[in-house]
Amino acid sequence: MSDTTEEFAQRFNRAVEGHPLAPPTPHGRQSWVKDKLEKEAGLVVSANTMSKWFHGTARPRPDNVRKIARVLKVDEVWLAMGQKPGQQPSAGMTGTEGARGPVLMVAGLIEMAGGRVTFPSKDNATADLQVNMDGDQFSAVVVMLTEKDGKVGCVVPEPAGDARILAVAQGGAAAQSPFSACAYLYDLTDVSRQSFGGFSVIQLEKRSDGRYKAEGMSRLLAPLESVEKIADHA
Repeated sequence: MSDTTEEFAQRFNRAVEGHPLAPPTPHGRQSWVKDKLEKEAGLVVSANTMSKWFHGTARPRPDNVRKIARVLKVDEVWLAMGQKPGQQPSAGMTGTEGARGPVLMVAGLIEMAGGRVTFPSKDNATADLQVNMDGDQFSAVVVMLTEKDGKVGCVVPEPAGDARILAVAQGGAAAQSPFSACAYLYDLTDVSRQSFGGFSVIQLEKRSDGRYKAEGMSRLLAPLESVEKIADHA
C-alpha cells in the first residue's frame, strides 16, 4: 500500500541512522548518503533532491527505492511501503512446514472442494501452491489484503509470472461468503500491479458491501462465490 512522503522520510531517516557507517549526528548524513548512492549504486541525485527525501517533501521513484534499500542494507518492501511482505518458505524448506497461514487456509479450502494441492519446491519459491482443480492446473500466489489509513492493498512477491494471485481478506464486510464469517477470498490475477523490483503492490478502494474497486477495471471485485470459481478464471 502506498503511504505519504512524510512516512517514507521517517523510514529513510531511520534506515540511515541505523547504518553502522553513518555519521553519528544528522549533520553530514545527507551528503554521506548522496555520495554512497553515487559510488555503490550509480544513483546521482542533487543535494536539493536528497534534502527533500530526508524532509518528506518528495520521495524517490520505485526503481531508486530499490537501490537505496540495497545500499543502506534494509528491507526493500519496508522502505518503500512500511511493511514486510508475507514470508516465503525458507531456502531448502518445502511442504507445509514452510507455508504461511493464509496459504494453508487456501490450500485447505481447495482440498475440501475436491481439488488437489502441492507445495512447490525451493526452485519455484515465488508460487505458494500448485493447484489441480477439476483438471485446471495452475500455480498460485496467496497474499493477505491489509488496510491502513483507509487504503487496502497487498504485496506480491515477484516474479509471479503466470501464477494466479489469490488474496485473503479478514473482516465481515461481505454479506455472503461460503468460507467463514471472517475470511474472504478474491482473485486479483487481472488487477494491475505497481512494480518495485523484487515485489509489486496492488492497491484497491474498499466499498461497504465487501467489494473492491481496482484502478482501470470497470467491474467491482467481489469475494469468490465458491472455491470452485478459482477454476473459472479465463
